[in-house]
Amino acid sequence: ASCYTSLLLLSTLVLYLTEALDNGVVGPPPLGWSTWKTCGDAGCTHDYCDEEEVKANALAMVNNGMLQLGYDYVLLDDCWASYRDPATNTLVHDEERFPSGMDGLADWLHKEGFKFGIYTSIGNETCSSGGRDITVPGSEGFFEIDAQTFSDWGIDYLKLDFCGNMKTPSYGLPRGKRYHEEFAQALLEAQATRENNGPPIFLEVVAGYWFARSDVGEIANSWRFCEDHHDDFQSTEEALLCLVDQSNEYIDVESSPGAWKYLDLSMVGGEGCSGSPSFTPHCPKQSSANYKLEFLTWTILQSPYIISTDVRNMTDIMTEALLHEEIVGLHQDVTCPPGTLLRHDKLHKQFLFGRTIGSECQEWLVVVANFSEDDREVSVSLKEDFGWDAADEEVVVTVRDVWERVNLGEVKGGDYEVKVEGGGAEMLRFTK
Repeated sequence: ASCYTSLLLLSTLVLYLTEALDNGVVGPPPLGWSTWKTCGDAGCTHDYCDEEEVKANALAMVNNGMLQLGYDYVLLDDCWASYRDPATNTLVHDEERFPSGMDGLADWLHKEGFKFGIYTSIGNETCSSGGRDITVPGSEGFFEIDAQTFSDWGIDYLKLDFCGNMKTPSYGLPRGKRYHEEFAQALLEAQATRENNGPPIFLEVVAGYWFARSDVGEIANSWRFCEDHHDDFQSTEEALLCLVDQSNEYIDVESSPGAWKYLDLSMVGGEGCSGSPSFTPHCPKQSSANYKLEFLTWTILQSPYIISTDVRNMTDIMTEALLHEEIVGLHQDVTCPPGTLLRHDKLHKQFLFGRTIGSECQEWLVVVANFSEDDREVSVSLKEDFGWDAADEEVVVTVRDVWERVNLGEVKGGDYEVKVEGGGAEMLRFTK
């Protein structure tokens, strides 16, 4: 938290539209799965991963329909690397966990229809040991070598963290922007050695926003703007409060195709069970209503949506949310600008998010999120929130409950009242 607070102090309030990193990444925000909180194996730790687990979850995504819906990224977090070869200075994978190597795993995933991503740190170390009694080296001092190695392995996505010596403010703050720029450039140059300069490598930065600020879209395809997200309802609220902070106090950089604000990994359905003596795929820390709120807010804001729990064992809320074709389709539609925060009621702990949708961006999609413990009646104003002429009583608006896939009827002008359960959310579509 202290590091996060230090980074906040670097920023001031300005609103920008961002340009995307010129690496060929275009289109909608990524959908996929990460190893970070999967932990579906006995005795695993929160960042454990191995080849068997990765392949099994990938095959589950084929069989349960996730891949067909667009969840095509398979991402290793801080759990794959072992040491740096003193002769070549290249990172070496954990050979016990990944007997086929990173290039072999990449080839297998590509044949199954997936894109492959891995992790490194911009500092001298990574943030975790992956459950091992080792210190995993970061990429500091080896940006060009690591970028070329990753490109040669055939990766499609890289998560660039901010760990090790970079967390010491006196060391990390003066180097943060330059290091992110240098790594992004190294990755561009490595990508250029591929045939026809592709396929592109999607670059996620964990701390780059706080250094590049308005220029973050020029060095990354997605950026975090808050602390780590956890399987905790308060953590979800804190992530959304960061949006309020950006609107009121700090630099707010708009998303666009190929350049996306990222709310961090999602644990809908429940994180894995760390240290479980038997196979227990999910140890949820939230209610189904809380997970519904998490999924709806991530999707309306068009954050990259990376699920980080065991998809070999889908709970009811996972199936209902992750495989909701209508909502996933709206999340992936980049015809209109991404969602934004319309209103925040601090007293009653309510958020209203919205975005225009439709072929001509004339419809409105909203999510009403209720973080209070009590059920609430929340008013959506057709005039104040959408800019529609509420005085025209002849204008008929159709309201659809997107989550339930049902039309709720029509309303003429004025406001629309929606009941939202405590700790839950609703997604509504308004069409004139």
